[in-house]
Amino acid sequence: MTTFALEHAAQSPMQWAAVDKCPACGSRSATSRGAIPDLCYAFGAARVPIPVPGITVMECHVCGLLYKSPVPDPAFLAAVFEREGVSKWMAQKGWALEVEAVRRLARRLPFDLLDVGAAGGEFLAACAASGVARRRSALDVLRYPGVDAHLAGEFISGRLDADRLAWSEEPYDVVTVFDVLEHLYDPQAAFANLRSLVKQGGVAVIETGCADNFWPVHFGINQWWYVRLIEHHIFWSREPLERCARANGFRVIAWEERRHKSRQHVGVIGISNDLLEVGLYWVARSSYTAIARVFGKQGNQPWFPFARDHFRACLRRI
Repeated sequence: MTTFALEHAAQSPMQWAAVDKCPACGSRSATSRGAIPDLCYAFGAARVPIPVPGITVMECHVCGLLYKSPVPDPAFLAAVFEREGVSKWMAQKGWALEVEAVRRLARRLPFDLLDVGAAGGEFLAACAASGVARRRSALDVLRYPGVDAHLAGEFISGRLDADRLAWSEEPYDVVTVFDVLEHLYDPQAAFANLRSLVKQGGVAVIETGCADNFWPVHFGINQWWYVRLIEHHIFWSREPLERCARANGFRVIAWEERRHKSRQHVGVIGISNDLLEVGLYWVARSSYTAIARVFGKQGNQPWFPFARDHFRACLRRI
């Protein structure tokens, strides 16, 4: 599918799904936190127009989850991923900190590991090199080139929140879910699958954006760069995560607010560029998007390089 075809297909109302209740708890009681101030989503080379009358960020009154309405239809988004996903989601540089964190949280060594959103298998490879993981499996919507070289187990094709997953049904000591929870359409289905995938007494290690961090609190959740991505549908803080965990037989045993893992490897030049963009954003505020367009940029809120805008949580299956 060409970028042109993606642009025009996205204008069809069939490509968007309204969200009229909280995806996590089902409550219909919610408050608008503002509309996303963009005309289109950018994903790789694709430009997807935002539908009329726009996309609103909602906050659930019951569990506190933040979610967007409408969201792209899963089949349409899958077509975007198929074309742009491999080039968009580049391999992470270094996983030593994540390997060490998972090693500390696991009860046994070596452990059986399933990595959800495994991409090219870089985290699996790092776990193999360190000797902490025995069986090493992957779950992803795309089978990335090179992932098979790092498997010592199964590849499970599909989304974590699928109605049914085809897998061995031999659960894992550790399931890692890095940068996946923001992509979910159905958190309850995802946590139910997670319960099946994790052995009793085993752990799920989760990392995702933290909606309570300084940037969305200060500037508005609808302005946060993390919300202004086509593939991000829901936004977590501690309360909704703990509610979903308890409802599916998990207990939160560790919680840490932290920088996103990709920012741990940015050099001096990259940090300097980020800080310049942040300074311009702070001064220009509402004019920032227009200024960015002059230079051919998307104009999303910049990424403050030192922000603790993510959290890592460890859930123990009871």
